[in-house]
Amino acid sequence: MGKPIYRRVRMDSAQHWRIRLTALMLGVLGFLTVAARLYRLMVVDYDYYAAKALNNQTRSTAAASNRGYVYDRNMNILAASQSVENVYLDPHELKQSQADLTRIAAFLSPLLERDARWILEQGQDLRRRYKQVGSRIPEDTAAKIRDYIQEENISGIHLEPAALRTYPFETLAAQVIGFTNLSGQGSEGIEAAYDSFLSGKTGKVITTKGNNEMDMPFSYENFTASQTGCSVVLTLDATIQEILEKQLRAAIDRYDVRNGAFGLVMNCKTGEILAMATLGSYDPNDYQLVWDEDVRAALEKAQSTYTQYPQGSAEYLQGKQSYETALTQARLKQWRNRVLSDGYEPGSTFKALTMAAALDCGAIDLNTSFYCKGAEQIPGRSQLLHCWRAAGHGSEKTPQALQNSCNLAFAHIALKLGGERFYDYVKTFGILEKTGIDLSGESKGVFFDKALVTNTDKWGTASLTSGSFGQTFKITPLQLVRAIASVVNGGNLLEPYIVSEVIDKDGNTVLKQEPTVVRRTISPRTSETMRTLIRSVVTEGTAKNASVAGFSIGGKTGTSEKIDVFDENCQRVLDKIVSFVGIAPMEDPEYIVLAALDTPSRSTGIYISGGVMAAPTVGAVMTDILPYLGVRRNYTEDDLPGRQILLPDCAGLSAKEAQELLKDSGLSSRCVGSGETVTGQIPAAGMSLPGGSEVLLYFGETPEERLVTVPDFLGKTRQQAADLAGTLGLYILASGNPDTAAGVTAISQDMAAGTQVRAGTTITIRFADGSAED
Repeated sequence: MGKPIYRRVRMDSAQHWRIRLTALMLGVLGFLTVAARLYRLMVVDYDYYAAKALNNQTRSTAAASNRGYVYDRNMNILAASQSVENVYLDPHELKQSQADLTRIAAFLSPLLERDARWILEQGQDLRRRYKQVGSRIPEDTAAKIRDYIQEENISGIHLEPAALRTYPFETLAAQVIGFTNLSGQGSEGIEAAYDSFLSGKTGKVITTKGNNEMDMPFSYENFTASQTGCSVVLTLDATIQEILEKQLRAAIDRYDVRNGAFGLVMNCKTGEILAMATLGSYDPNDYQLVWDEDVRAALEKAQSTYTQYPQGSAEYLQGKQSYETALTQARLKQWRNRVLSDGYEPGSTFKALTMAAALDCGAIDLNTSFYCKGAEQIPGRSQLLHCWRAAGHGSEKTPQALQNSCNLAFAHIALKLGGERFYDYVKTFGILEKTGIDLSGESKGVFFDKALVTNTDKWGTASLTSGSFGQTFKITPLQLVRAIASVVNGGNLLEPYIVSEVIDKDGNTVLKQEPTVVRRTISPRTSETMRTLIRSVVTEGTAKNASVAGFSIGGKTGTSEKIDVFDENCQRVLDKIVSFVGIAPMEDPEYIVLAALDTPSRSTGIYISGGVMAAPTVGAVMTDILPYLGVRRNYTEDDLPGRQILLPDCAGLSAKEAQELLKDSGLSSRCVGSGETVTGQIPAAGMSLPGGSEVLLYFGETPEERLVTVPDFLGKTRQQAADLAGTLGLYILASGNPDTAAGVTAISQDMAAGTQVRAGTTITIRFADGSAED
């Protein structure tokens, strides 16, 4: 082969120019690409990348805001925030400072009540800069941790301010106030409804950090102060709330009530809520704990059952799911405010509305006659309609129909009223709408469709007649109370409210609530007539057990069946809700009280009805709250045994002077010994005793102080109780049903049997008629 021949190719000037031009164009194109990219980074997306750069160079720490207070109407603190701190570890700082994590975990473990191994794991987790190991620790614990950090010169343990919500009255009004969750957000009740006012505004502390994400000393820092939340002042009165809850608890114990109780105290004239209670309750300081001991025991049993199986097994997973579902349901139930969230059949308490409507439109008058023979076949109704009194009430007129709470009379009142007008009045009374109260979770109940009560077929007639006495539909307790309030306050349907005002940290009013009249329900004249009739239910009818000496109280009893509740065998239960709505003073109604007891037990042997159980409960509430609210007593001669008289000091007076002084006070006297002036008396001066009681006046001698044991008066008649007290030298202040019939017996006493007291002490006993029905 010959050698290869290489030829030199010469490029002319044109070729050189084209290469240079191409290179130049490529260079310009590359520059333009880079320039466009720089323009996008530096101009178009400047804010985005600047924020990212700032985020990489700075550390932002939240500065917790102080949540506002919740006060009652007298500025008692119902909810407050306590300064506490959270503890967190920074694993990067701990590693770089070569801290002894094992020693740190051992130190923190008992203080934070955490497992030392778990704390060690958090400190070794380099995936994050913030590992919280303690939350809401008190100041004394935080001080110990700070001293440890300083003494050991540790970098990587941090404390940050936080707030712990506290509720000084614990379970009182729990469903009304609500609670805050672990994030500090309002949950349930006022805490949720007014969270935007209470929560305030969180602040920030922004500092620079280096490449290793450690804070850079003597560098940039910016602080945005947090804003304290506003405080909320309620219309609620803690004293009245406590009285209501106390009497509901007493009723639950007395009648072995199986499913709790609920109640309400409202101002008839303004719509202000003075008390609102749901029992059983819970403590918002520990809101996740199930407070019902029986339910908690059942949950613990369920938990121990499934944990016996291997983790991951079908039995374990199924049992765990059932347990967690039951736990959630138990918590939701105890948090629920039944007064505004749960519908129930109001029973005969609704008759006050039916009668008011019929009188207002002229369908009946006070002389309209009815006849009750215990049961009747109403034309157009397939089922026989029974009255609660099997023997019937016989002939009666309109006032007696309400006093006797006669079902048959009210069925005929409804027929005279007619379905169209009945439905329209129900709507006017606000039964078909929410009340508008400033709390979340309100329901509007379930009522018939208009067509169902206006049709003339058997279902229309059945719904109309049953509806007239509060059966086969459900409304909320709050709907019922505000409707009846309008019946007695002149006919004004009010919007109930529970927050009177919201104030900022400087005391300035941010929000002010005023009474709001929604509409007129009945005429003032009809309202005046209804006040007289409702008063007569207590003086002459089924609600005598609600009587309180010196106060004019009216109201309406109710006993309703749970027609939509079935047992495990799909049989309708026989459970009942007994209730009473009381109003006082009836000359100028100002306060309305509802008490309802859900499922009293039949095992007590006490007749289950609103008149027997709920009326005395409301009477007891009225006995305590009316004097507190400044309502003046107006005693009649019949009220004398129930009148409390403060015993004057007769020492040094002659027999005639002492006897006249005691007589003027409504007391009698008996002289013991001989002498010119009184040297002693039983009871002692300053003690209270019932009107008409006898006082022992001693002359020439000093009475010996004698201790006696309080007996058990429960179940005794007035005469039996008086005789027993007399033999021991005790006095009885009688309250409740004023009748002296054999069926009227003692149901409660203010001093427990077995208590040692001085002779001459007064025992307050409440009497009730156990045979009163409905």
